[in-house]
Amino acid sequence: MDRPPPAPGALRAAGLCLPIALSAILLSGCVSGTDDPTPPPESEGSAAPDGEAPTEARDPIATSSYNASAEGSDLRFDLYSLERHGDAMAVLSLAVTNDGSENAFVMHSLTELGGQASAPDGVSLVDTEAQKRYMPLKLTDGTTCHCSSWAGSESLAPGATIETWVAFPAPPPEVEQVVVTTPVTPDFLDVPITTAAAPDDAIAEAPVAEPRILDIRAFEDDIDGGSSRSESGDETQVLLSSDVLFELNESALTPDADEALSLVAEEIDASSATNVQIDGYTDNSGNDSINGPLSKDRASAVEEKLDRLVTRNGITFKATGHGSSDPVGDNATNEGREKNRRVTITFAK
Repeated sequence: MDRPPPAPGALRAAGLCLPIALSAILLSGCVSGTDDPTPPPESEGSAAPDGEAPTEARDPIATSSYNASAEGSDLRFDLYSLERHGDAMAVLSLAVTNDGSENAFVMHSLTELGGQASAPDGVSLVDTEAQKRYMPLKLTDGTTCHCSSWAGSESLAPGATIETWVAFPAPPPEVEQVVVTTPVTPDFLDVPITTAAAPDDAIAEAPVAEPRILDIRAFEDDIDGGSSRSESGDETQVLLSSDVLFELNESALTPDADEALSLVAEEIDASSATNVQIDGYTDNSGNDSINGPLSKDRASAVEEKLDRLVTRNGITFKATGHGSSDPVGDNATNEGREKNRRVTITFAK
C-alpha cells in the first residue's frame, strides 16, 4: 500500500553518479626505498609472485601522493606491475609508503567496506570499454582475499613501506590496459597489463571462489518526469515512478503514463531485445498481502501497455511483482518511500 507522496508526480534526485572518477596522478619517477623493507606476510593459501625485484629497486608504473585515507595524509600509493599469471588470473603488485614524519597505522585504506582488514581486497580493475569491474579473487572459503596480507605489520614508521599484491580474474586477452581503483586514491588510468616472465603456479593454481566481475552502470535521473535509468555495456534498465504511472493504491495507468511508456516502447523497438522484464515494487506501507498483489497488478498493467505500444515482433514480456522487497530508498523517509514505489523495465540494448 502506498502512502500519499509529499509532492505528487516528481521523482526526487537520487544523487547518482558515474562510478569511475576520471582523475589520477600518474608518474614514472623513482620511488625512494626504505633501509629495511619488510616483505608482506602471505595470506592463507597464497604466495607472493616469484621473480619480482624488491620495490625499492624498481620504478613504479603509477603513483598517487594524494589520498583520502583517515590513516595518514602522507601515505603514498605506488603500483609496480599488473601481470597475467596464466590465462585466468592477473596479479597487481603495489605498495604503501609513509612519507610523513609520524607513524601511521594502515589497516583499512585498501580494504573493501566490510571486507578483510590489512589486505587490498578493496582494489579493483576497470575495463572502461567493456564497462566491467574486476574484483579481487577470494579463496574457496569465500571470504579470504587471494592476496598478501600485512596483518600484524599495520604500524608504519616514517619512510617505511608495506608491499602487497592482489589477484584478479584476468580480463580478456585483447584488453591491454585498465583503470585501477582503490578506496582512498584517485583512479590510476591506463595501467598496462603485461605477462609475467615467470608466472607463479602457486598463485595461478590456487583454488578460488567464483570470480566477481561486475557491470558498471551509468545513471541518469529525470526529476520532473519521474524516471531514472541505468545502463551497462549490454543492458538498459528504466525506472518509472509509480506516483507518475498510477493513482494512490491503484493499478490503472494514468494519462501521464502514456508519454513515459511511449518513450520506453520506442527504445525497445530500436533495441536488440527479445525479452523485456517488468518488475513492480511498493514502499513498506501496509502489509505483504496488499503490497504483493498491488506491485504485480501494476507490473502487469505496464506489460499490457508496452505490448500494445511496441511495434517490433518477436518480443516476449514478463511481469513480476515484488511488493516492498528490494527497496532502493529509506522507507523511514517520504523521499525514500517515493523512490521505492516504482516499476522497472529491463531489456537488452
